[in-house]
Amino acid sequence: MIDELDDFFAEVDRGREGKNQGIGMGLPKLESIIDGVCPSTYTLIFAGTGNGKSSLALYAYVYRPLMEHLEDEMYRCTYFSLEMTKKTIYARLLSLYIFDTYGIEISPKEIFSRKKNYKLCDAYYEIIKECRPWLEKVRRVVKIYDKTCNSAYIYNKLILEIKKTGKLTVVGSGEDAEISFTPNNPELIHTVVVDHIGLVKAAADKLKGEIDAVSRTLVQFRNACGISPVVIMQINRGAGDIERRKQGLNNLNLNDIKDSGNPAQDCEVALSIFNPHREHLANYNHYKIDVLEDNFRTITVQKARDGASSVEIAVNFFGRMGYWHEIPKPEEINDYSKYTSPTYILKPQSTETTDTKEEDKEDSERSTFKFIL
Repeated sequence: MIDELDDFFAEVDRGREGKNQGIGMGLPKLESIIDGVCPSTYTLIFAGTGNGKSSLALYAYVYRPLMEHLEDEMYRCTYFSLEMTKKTIYARLLSLYIFDTYGIEISPKEIFSRKKNYKLCDAYYEIIKECRPWLEKVRRVVKIYDKTCNSAYIYNKLILEIKKTGKLTVVGSGEDAEISFTPNNPELIHTVVVDHIGLVKAAADKLKGEIDAVSRTLVQFRNACGISPVVIMQINRGAGDIERRKQGLNNLNLNDIKDSGNPAQDCEVALSIFNPHREHLANYNHYKIDVLEDNFRTITVQKARDGASSVEIAVNFFGRMGYWHEIPKPEEINDYSKYTSPTYILKPQSTETTDTKEEDKEDSERSTFKFIL
């Protein structure tokens, strides 16, 4: 039996060797709060329909880790897609890769020529064919299950996928099972995405129980095997109602989550996405939403067990590709039109400080949400 203190100090030593660091998310300000994509960390992402929940999960928790560790077997992903097909997920990842590699915007709709009166041109077709070797590598690292399923299905498939990364012994079944795991690579970060959990198959009036069962399974394997769950959830329709607007409560909170509150209790990190343009706001926290329109979002750290919470970060979101990029403070923006197109991301950027001045910090602490912009 492993001595508890020996295990504790071994973890300290791992940290000193740099082995407990999270993977980059492409969002450095957010990483400074939640430490990136970390091992044994349960993350919840929630927002309204069409505000970018799946896109954020794909960009920050799948695509960016892939770009950092595609060749070194330090990252793996199991993706339970209850909404999108495998083909759609590959197209979304490919759209991001083509933009970063070739500097060209091709949306998933354009990749499949689904756009009205549009046919993928020969030049773009050749680029997509050139990317096949990259997609082959992605397929070896990311396992996608794209069918409607229940908690038992997720439990069984997780056992199958975790066995690929080490020696797994399960005695018993379900929540009472005794699980032991010896990883092949202790430094591997294995994310398990459930997108979105509200679509799990359940009998009538049993959805909450099925969601809770999935969350318990994810916690069980997080604790025993070190997986990093990423769960996506919808919000209640009343989250942006008029009464809340009158009180100045535009942003979301954990009480807005739909169907079950258990994933919010189970997670270490909870992130919400807010779209001021959808709420018909011309300005939001001094940002000109009437110019940025649907290209602006905020990501709020609603919960972080080991760090700051109620911190709101302003980002560009380019939905055509599902691309996310942090933007400067509003007082540092002279030309808002620059942030309505992703082309500026391709150009060398002047160094911008991400440190919060002391006076800004003091002001932010007086408000409900603290901005790091």
